[in-house]
Amino acid sequence: MSKDTNVKDYAKLLQQILDIGEEMLVCGAEVNRVEDSIIRMCQAYDARRINVYIITSNIQVTFEDPMGNIITQIRCVERSNVNYQMLQQLNDTSRYICANKPSTKEIETKVFKILDDSVKEPLWFKYLGPMIVAGSFAIFFGGDLRDGIAAVFVGALMKFMNRFMNSREPNELVYYFMVSVVASVTSLILVAIGLGHNYDKIMIGAIMIIIPGIAMTNAIRDMIIGDIYTGLLRFCSALLIAGAIACGFALGIIALGGII
Repeated sequence: MSKDTNVKDYAKLLQQILDIGEEMLVCGAEVNRVEDSIIRMCQAYDARRINVYIITSNIQVTFEDPMGNIITQIRCVERSNVNYQMLQQLNDTSRYICANKPSTKEIETKVFKILDDSVKEPLWFKYLGPMIVAGSFAIFFGGDLRDGIAAVFVGALMKFMNRFMNSREPNELVYYFMVSVVASVTSLILVAIGLGHNYDKIMIGAIMIIIPGIAMTNAIRDMIIGDIYTGLLRFCSALLIAGAIACGFALGIIALGGII
């Protein structure tokens, strides 16, 4: 073992490195960034023959530790929660690990603090973003002030559904479809009671909260830098989610459009 490291259990080290890589992937990092971060952290602890393979739902890492032991771990990634502030903190942590080679205990403490801080964000702050986005885009695309206010209510409702369904519905297509149906129906009802004037503008504002623009951008970027398989997976996933959103809003219009 290298005298410069504070690590005795390389299996535990790899587990914590995978924790960082998984959370980076969940937060919206491109595959190339995650692969590079994992390789650099492993190299910092004198690991050799490092092999990293990542797609959107799976991370596989194999390396040889300084004692000659071959260590392999696989991580299944089933979540998606874009958070660039958290991604920046995880990226800073990976750089700190490469520069200082902390013990596994210190790594665990740092990662836990990042995850804990994200959970402790004020509830009003989590609702504020979707409400501002929905209201602003409703007005931007031609709606009036009432449409913007109605879109704010729809944005708050969509955020509530996100918090309620996040742990109850693992299928993203079903989740986005259900959220879209509720947002569509709510937009029509708000127009019917006079809170809004143009239900299409309110719906456009609501769509902007859930449209998979970041996923599509990352898919194109992955393909451009050579991660063709991962890029295609993300591209297909983004298209399916966009289709589920379109079907959900269309169903609401078909169901209530002729009544309201």
